[in-house]
Amino acid sequence: MALMRDQVVRQYRWVSTQAFAEGVALCEALPGPTSSQMAMVLGWLCRGALGGLVSGFCFLLPGLVIVLLLSELWRQGQSIASLVTVLVVVKPVVAAVIWAFVGKLLRQQRQPWQQAMAVSVALGGLFHQFSPLVLPAGLLLLAAGLANCWRAPVMGGTLLLLPGLVPWQAALGWVQAPWFRLVEVAGVFLQAGLLVFGGGLVIIPLLQDQVVGLGWLSEAQFLDGVAIGQVSPGPVVLTSTFVGYQAGWSAGGGLVTATTGAMVATAAIFLPSVVFILVGTPLLQRIRRNERVGRFLAGVLAGVPGAVAGAAIPLTWTSLQAEEPLTRLALLGLFCTALLLNRWLKPSQLVLLGLGLGLVVALLL
Repeated sequence: MALMRDQVVRQYRWVSTQAFAEGVALCEALPGPTSSQMAMVLGWLCRGALGGLVSGFCFLLPGLVIVLLLSELWRQGQSIASLVTVLVVVKPVVAAVIWAFVGKLLRQQRQPWQQAMAVSVALGGLFHQFSPLVLPAGLLLLAAGLANCWRAPVMGGTLLLLPGLVPWQAALGWVQAPWFRLVEVAGVFLQAGLLVFGGGLVIIPLLQDQVVGLGWLSEAQFLDGVAIGQVSPGPVVLTSTFVGYQAGWSAGGGLVTATTGAMVATAAIFLPSVVFILVGTPLLQRIRRNERVGRFLAGVLAGVPGAVAGAAIPLTWTSLQAEEPLTRLALLGLFCTALLLNRWLKPSQLVLLGLGLGLVVALLL
């Protein structure tokens, strides 16, 4: 964001400081990663819808290519013992990054109703994980927004205990054609793209359940994908590229299906942002100031740390599973170190540090 402001506002003077600030405010009110949305807004301000498409595509292209390459490297490396050890060691670092994200969000929520909303969503997520109750993260976040629209002083987050809905895939499970995997990928990531409020790591509770439940990846492999999304340039939402790639491979279609799956996942998760910004910007600039809309968005944002925490608990447990005693000790040490260092290093730097330490552990084993 700072680089874009320096180049577009100060160096090239394509847009004014006020227009840039209004663009940031608009993007923060929309689902999706703010940085890539801002790239589209700037392109739209300069050259209309076509400029927005070009700027958004160019902003994502480097990270997309790198994640695609890392996705194939990860797939090939599953049979290489040293690489597996590195990934085992880096998992608790990723878990620590997730918990640091939860802590950052909670520090921003100082109102009692916000804290109550986060706790309610977290409890709903735990019920979803460890009971027959179906409460997917997307439904919980929508309920949090609705609860804040009509909350009374005594309501808190009571609406969050509404029963969940059966995932849409179940209704379409009778379709057995191999190409249906791409339809599943599009549906999963389109839903996630509509609810990525508050930061890229919000994709974790939105995707983890469906990705693991559909058998595309295990929880441990999903954590690997989050790590790849962290260390690549571009928004961490590009984890979707990794997941779509592996989903395509698991369908048995080879490289073509895997690459197509990656493209479909990436396009689907960014599609809401493209539509909102390039088609609905004038309307959004008006409704963003609507009080009821503001209360809904505030409710969703208040529930985000609870949703991420609810998903982080099983992922953290998965990250601490290891067979070798030395690796297990290294995992615990890395986890504690990551928690201590999360204020000093960026998430991507922390993950790279974990990868380096993982290489050391692999050499020692």
